[in-house]
Amino acid sequence: MDKKSRSDLNFYTITSNFNEILLKLCKKIITTNMKVYVNFEKEETKSFVDRFLWIKEKNNFLPHKVDGEKITNRDKIILFCGSSKNKTFLSDFNSLIVSPCVSIRTFDLFKKYLIFSYTKDSLFNNKLSDKLIKKGFSLNWYDECSPFKWKKIL
Repeated sequence: MDKKSRSDLNFYTITSNFNEILLKLCKKIITTNMKVYVNFEKEETKSFVDRFLWIKEKNNFLPHKVDGEKITNRDKIILFCGSSKNKTFLSDFNSLIVSPCVSIRTFDLFKKYLIFSYTKDSLFNNKLSDKLIKKGFSLNWYDECSPFKWKKIL
């Protein structure tokens, strides 16, 4: 990514189940031109969410792919696990959703990041935000004040 165009970093501290949040978010994504990767810490979690997105709602499913499957131009959501450090990403996928428990070391692979952590585990703080702002990132921080309702903190 061009150094001049820094990434948008959106931090979310959550109390609701991440899978439910992801389902709602992905429903919106498939109605837009947005294309995203979703990063999970463990293979088991990715597999569980993969199944969850296919069967959660009766008579409906959320189309998505898992990293390693054949990706077409119509695909908008790709699930993967582990580090993004040595991974090759499709260029038209310019956003990354980061599930709780995943650590991100750099913010140079995608234009937009949506980074989730549970309120009790939140590592986001003023020291980190000051550092990221000084580096030129566009930064937003949201706190879940009630289920699926967000309050902008920064």
